[in-house]
Parts: sequence; C-alpha cells; structure tokens
Amino acid sequence: MIRAMQEWVYRLDHDPVVIEESRLAAPLVTYLGDGRWRLERSYHFGDGETMITVPAGFEFDLSSVPRVFWSFIAPFELSIAAPLLHDFLYRYRGKPLGGAVTPPRTYTRAEADRLFREIMRVEGVSTWRRTLGYVATRVFGRSAWRGIRST
Repeated sequence: MIRAMQEWVYRLDHDPVVIEESRLAAPLVTYLGDGRWRLERSYHFGDGETMITVPAGFEFDLSSVPRVFWSFIAPFELSIAAPLLHDFLYRYRGKPLGGAVTPPRTYTRAEADRLFREIMRVEGVSTWRRTLGYVATRVFGRSAWRGIRST
C-alpha cells in the first residue's frame, strides 16, 4: 500500500492524473509533503447552476484519512477533485471570497458534504468508498468546518 501511494504521488507531481470513469477535468496538483497538496492551475467545477473556481496555489490535504486506515481506504481512493472542492468550501465555511462561486451563493456544511459525495460518484469512486468517505465527513467534519484543526 505504501509503494502504491509513492507511485501515485510521483504521478501527481509530474502529470495530471486522469480518472478514466470521470467526466471531470483532472486537477494539476503538487505534493508538498506532510500530507499537503497544492493546486498548480485554477480548477473550475460547474454543476449546471453554479461555477466554483478554486484558485491556483490553494493548499489542501486531499482526503483526511488517518494513516492507520490506509490499508482499508487510502486518501487517494476518494478522487482528487472531490476533496479539492470540499476542502475549498470548508476553508471558507461555504462562502469563498472574490467571486469564486458564480452566481454568488453560500453552501451549508451539509451541502458541501453532499457535493463531495456527488463528485466522488461522477469520478467513479465505488459506492462503498464514497459512502464511507461521506459518512466520515458528516461525523468528523464539524471541527474542520469551524476552523479547528486536529493534529
């Protein structure tokens, strides 16, 4: 599992990772170390009504799966776009600044979590993985939404 993670990180640092089942563009990210990632090009996601733009340079932690659970579900198994957009909405408590959401709107925590689940579905993440990721986010995400980081 560790070897697979290392190979995956190398690919992310050198090429956009295309998820074949996905209809979404692949975000270009760089691994910064210590579980942190940086978006290298602005990423745009539209759901038909709203466009979310995550600016280049945004740093995020992919999916916050504790290392002890990686043999069961690793952070990279929940897609890239889903955690990127989810972390972006969480960082700003559902109201990103500077025209990042067009037309302007505010997301509730529940809406951000549902968007996370829906993007995983569109990306082709298996039902059991996206359900587990969604439920874990609902149960454990409150402190991150409130801006409190666990270490």
